Amino acid sequence: MKFGNGIPIYLDGHATTRLAPEAHTAMEPWWHAQAGNPNSPHWHGQYADAAVEQARSQVAELVCAMPGEIHFTSGATEANNLAIIGMARAALKRGESRREIVVSAIEHKSVLSAARALKQDGFTVTELPVAPNGIIDLEWASRMISGNTLLVSVMAANNEIGTVQPVARINEIAQARGALVHIDAAQFAGKLPLDVRSFELVSISSHKLHGPMGIGALYVSAAVPYRPLPILYGGDQEGGLRPGTLPTPLAIGFGAAAKVAVRLLDADARHSAALARRFEAELRGRQIRFTQHGSEDARLPGSVSMAIEGVDASELIASVASEISISEGSACQSGQITSSHVLRAIGLPIGLARSTVRLYFGRYNTEADAVLAAEAVSAAVARLQAATGGSLQ
Repeated sequence: MKFGNGIPIYLDGHATTRLAPEAHTAMEPWWHAQAGNPNSPHWHGQYADAAVEQARSQVAELVCAMPGEIHFTSGATEANNLAIIGMARAALKRGESRREIVVSAIEHKSVLSAARALKQDGFTVTELPVAPNGIIDLEWASRMISGNTLLVSVMAANNEIGTVQPVARINEIAQARGALVHIDAAQFAGKLPLDVRSFELVSISSHKLHGPMGIGALYVSAAVPYRPLPILYGGDQEGGLRPGTLPTPLAIGFGAAAKVAVRLLDADARHSAALARRFEAELRGRQIRFTQHGSEDARLPGSVSMAIEGVDASELIASVASEISISEGSACQSGQITSSHVLRAIGLPIGLARSTVRLYFGRYNTEADAVLAAEAVSAAVARLQAATGGSLQ
């Protein structure tokens, strides 16, 4: 049931299973003698700079961008903040009259919090509602994106329930109103084809596509009418958008992982989707009743978000922790268990929200993992339902 070293099978719903071996190999030399500041003019610096620029080109190829449009950050959270707050500050400096930021109700907290932080600067935040399947309501989007909208920020795929959003259609609506568009593609990039050229700003995460943690990127279109202002201050690295010495090994690992993702994109999608289907079929075969969240037709391959009736998610996760690593669909805040904002937005009753777990089957999972995970969950559900009488207290 576990890896050879005794570690539980990794099926965490908001992360990847492991670092791509190609990324690990590419990074290895840069932790040692070859490490140089890529912004330095000496030989070691220029050698590092060439490797970083190759990585930038690899990330750009993954999303159909030009290398100069890719700006490395510490991750998608920083990229989201830079896109939203940086563009708002740039608009204020230019004297733009638009003062509205539009987001969806199920965005990542780094988007929601960044947008709400702009209220102190006179901006309003409008949240687009989603249907029960977790997809943004386009009719409401058409009504709510207005001539006062400066920026629309929506995610390409949801990190909790895996729904894939109609970002191309949302982009058309925004462009018709003269608004800029930012796409949070942290969960999407490297799992499904992504062409960023129609958008002004796109955030990308390294570790979501089997690259190293601690690095991401913000795509800024060369055609954008004005660029975001930096939200951190220091040097003029990354085109003046993001100061600080780049972590050369992480950038190189990110590029290597992006290169692998380009090659395996279609195969990974088919593989991940097949494992998720197998897992769900195995649960049904074991008479486990569950409610699947999100859209069946527009779901990130490999993503599973489900409520198992009569079972507390935190107890289920604890029960299987020695065999599989999974996440829950609710959060503990100030000692109180509350459903996530995503589950609330799709109208999920509190009982089902508290029974919701999240899994993700990726490139490095196998069919045996899917079967064994179903066995572990089924056995744990039987134990927990026997202990509680099948009702969630």
